[in-house]
Amino acid sequence: MSGSSPVFGSLLDNVLPRVPPFFKMLHEQTEMLVKTFSALVLYLESGEHIRAGEVAAMETQAAEYKEKLLEVLNNSFSTPMDREDVFRSITSIHEPIWSARIAAEEMDALGIKSDRFAVEIATILREAAISLERGYSKMEKSPSSADGDAVAATRCRASIDKAYRRALAALYNVDATLKSLQENDTNAKVDAMNHVVDILKRREMYRHLHFAGRQMADAGSVLHGIIVQLS
Repeated sequence: MSGSSPVFGSLLDNVLPRVPPFFKMLHEQTEMLVKTFSALVLYLESGEHIRAGEVAAMETQAAEYKEKLLEVLNNSFSTPMDREDVFRSITSIHEPIWSARIAAEEMDALGIKSDRFAVEIATILREAAISLERGYSKMEKSPSSADGDAVAATRCRASIDKAYRRALAALYNVDATLKSLQENDTNAKVDAMNHVVDILKRREMYRHLHFAGRQMADAGSVLHGIIVQLS
């Protein structure tokens, strides 16, 4: 007999349901993560309105895919790892994508111009996303080989914390503005008020990017935990 019949296959699936290809789907989700942060870097480098829209579009697509994964998980009879770990993977991968959208949309709406600190943090985030994508691509065949990628994603938090502190130090340097006020320069008060508003806006931008760093590191920790479990 060259092959099983469709009827036999259907009966077998009912008795022993097939395990959904979660590792493949999680890898596809991390590919969306990389695309989102690549789009964010392009937006921060160019400042073009259309680039902010691309980040939002990527998040919408990723959110739809996340819901699809959760539906598959809810309907699955068995999973290749603990069900809770599958759920944590799905949600942890999407969380930084959502933060990227919020950062891009608020910057665009408030007219915040990017700077070298924002580009630096976003670039670190993109590299961490690439590490996660590389790690999940190895999970089906060689989970233990993905641990270095998980650790690399987790370590992004330390790099982002350092860049974040440098950004705040530069942001709160108001010496020139204070000197202008003391000397009663023309338009000094207007310039000072504009500077304060810029500080508030820029601080919000840094905060979103910094938070995305925490979420990216958490996603790396989730991946590391799964690797430990499977190895």
